[in-house]
Amino acid sequence: MKQVGVVKWSAKIFIALLCVTKCFNEVQGQYGQNAGAWQFSFEEGATELLLTISQLTQYVNVTIFDVDLSTGNDFHFEVNSDNPKWVHVEKRIERAEFAGNPASWQGEVPVLTRHFGFTHLYVTLHPSNGDAVERSPGDVTLTVARKERLDEKIFSYTASVLLLLMFLNLGGVLNLERLKAIVLRPVTVSIGFCTSYILMPALALALGYLFLPKQKELQLALFFTALSPSGGLANICCLFLKGNVNLSIATTTINSLMSLAMFPLWIVILTHTMFRHTELAVPFADLAIGAVALICAIGLGMLLRFLLPKTTNLIFRFLKPFCACLSLALIGMTIGINAFAFKLLTIWIFLATVFLPIIGYTLAFGISKLLRCSATDALTISIETSVLNMTVPIVLLQRTFDEVRADMSLIVPITAALLSLIMMLVIYAIRRFFGWNNNVDDDAFESKVELVDNVSSEFKDSSPVTTIKVAHLNTLN
Repeated sequence: MKQVGVVKWSAKIFIALLCVTKCFNEVQGQYGQNAGAWQFSFEEGATELLLTISQLTQYVNVTIFDVDLSTGNDFHFEVNSDNPKWVHVEKRIERAEFAGNPASWQGEVPVLTRHFGFTHLYVTLHPSNGDAVERSPGDVTLTVARKERLDEKIFSYTASVLLLLMFLNLGGVLNLERLKAIVLRPVTVSIGFCTSYILMPALALALGYLFLPKQKELQLALFFTALSPSGGLANICCLFLKGNVNLSIATTTINSLMSLAMFPLWIVILTHTMFRHTELAVPFADLAIGAVALICAIGLGMLLRFLLPKTTNLIFRFLKPFCACLSLALIGMTIGINAFAFKLLTIWIFLATVFLPIIGYTLAFGISKLLRCSATDALTISIETSVLNMTVPIVLLQRTFDEVRADMSLIVPITAALLSLIMMLVIYAIRRFFGWNNNVDDDAFESKVELVDNVSSEFKDSSPVTTIKVAHLNTLN
């Protein structure tokens, strides 16, 4: 009995598939029989049109032409959108509205744009006698862009100022003797350079090919995210995780300067291999300005520490909470301004962006240890490698793609950067929980000890009360 039931259900499914196939063939085969080989387009024969997102109804001019009225059949046309959630279109054109020989109709179609992106409009012909519906042989493209917002420009300038303030603070805690030793023996800096500009871009290409195989724009966005230098957030993470801050700042500075050479090199490689039909531009001006601003901010911080040691040391006692507040402010502003991009987040984008920092951190740490780096230096290199920048890749995407494609690709650098910071928070929590977040390398900068030592040296000839306060600080640390 069970076998008979299975056979009956199999037969029903087969018959249903035949009916669906037959209906599909009838719909496609009916084109041209009710009103001839009719066509449609936007005004003046255009097949593409640009609109902006609006809560108000907008109108586009559409033309339906080459309509044959000699058949005597009664029908009407309907304009449709292939993505009603993004663009809602509702328009019905009756046969009586057509005039001429061959007949045509031109008029306004109401459009409600709900989301930026690309969608297609198509026209269907509905015979009154119940025959199969005809669909237009070709579609037209409707591009929906976001309106330019003032708060985005304000965010861009504010983020730049906050980053410069972080670099100014970090420049004040650099130890010139330790920095000199790093420069004279640049093994660790070289490892950080290779992991940032060879390991991470190659890993991004592999993850893009694996998780985003048919989405070239998103693959390129992931690659740009991996290629961009980490920036000031990596230095802050290094400070909290008891890394070598001198090495971190040196690596950030060198990578920022080397981006002027590595970006063109990688782009030349890509344009001759994977992205032959994509015109990739290098924002030399933005990269150069960023590198110069970074060096100037660090240099100014070092100069202030030399000229105003007492004031500077007092300010830098609050370095950690100040930088933490700046970092949280940047993250919050970024999420708020670019909240629209999260509507495009898919499971595949999430997997690609979550594996990029995790695998990058793991490989960078392993390579550093294999090359006999200390635990602190290996931690620092892995932080510099895996903390991802979102500002530079966004600029690159805006220079490479049109406005809409760039907006649709923003989700990749934003998600990747946020996930890399979440990964740092998880690592920090684990290290604190197990008691591992300690300074284990005497050559690495550790904020509290360094600052207290500076205060102690300045007030060693002061009154007994001051000496007691300094001793109490040392005891707390």
